[in-house]
Amino acid sequence: MTRTVTAWAVSLVLLAGGGVLTGCSGSYNASSGDDNTTTANGIEKLPPTEILTKSAAAMATASSVAVSRSSKDDGPEMSLDLVLGTGVGRGTMSLNGTTLMEFRETGGKMYWKTTREGFESIVGPGDASKLLGGRWVVAPVGAKDGEVPGPGEFGDKDALLAPLVQEGAKATVKGTGAVNGTPVVFVKTSGSDGTATLAIQTVGEPYVVQVRSDGMVLFDFSDWNAPVNVTAPAGAVSPADLMKEVGPSS
Repeated sequence: MTRTVTAWAVSLVLLAGGGVLTGCSGSYNASSGDDNTTTANGIEKLPPTEILTKSAAAMATASSVAVSRSSKDDGPEMSLDLVLGTGVGRGTMSLNGTTLMEFRETGGKMYWKTTREGFESIVGPGDASKLLGGRWVVAPVGAKDGEVPGPGEFGDKDALLAPLVQEGAKATVKGTGAVNGTPVVFVKTSGSDGTATLAIQTVGEPYVVQVRSDGMVLFDFSDWNAPVNVTAPAGAVSPADLMKEVGPSS
């Protein structure tokens, strides 16, 4: 699970398709959803595999979730902030406080935008940064392998949440505690995609509120079921249109 989810996030940084580098963005400041109830759900009393099953079922029926990550790892500070619904979402990725990329998904289409500074911080200066910097790119629907991913692959909450509970993974309850003030049970999972510890809230619905690996926080989850409002950006261009601007290769 660790490799799967981390790869999902990292892939938002560099997505090569149709000769265009694309990425992710947006910000979120919505009111919290219905996950803050103080009613105990008793999930911590169940066997670990049943805890995961019930948590997965609860997350699958949730309408939305906010996902965040901030890591330094003895290098540049990378932060990721996403708001994901079903077929709708938005997010931002930043480096040392500077926005690198944005994404929006709505109406069956995926949109990306990178700042010129963000693009150059990844690939260096050049004509491509002048072409792409600050422009929205719309991804093709149903992209094939090697192309820009289509709708549902990055803007949909289920694409991120599905790997959290691996079928056939070993699970162990590691005790209870609190994360950001929310009482949780910690469940360590180990499967083909790696090892991680899920903090699952023991009040309200049994949603995952944090994922850790080797003591490091990978992701925080919050604002379950909060409204997600996303509008399509004006003036978005397709990868094909961008390639026309580049002109024939020499």
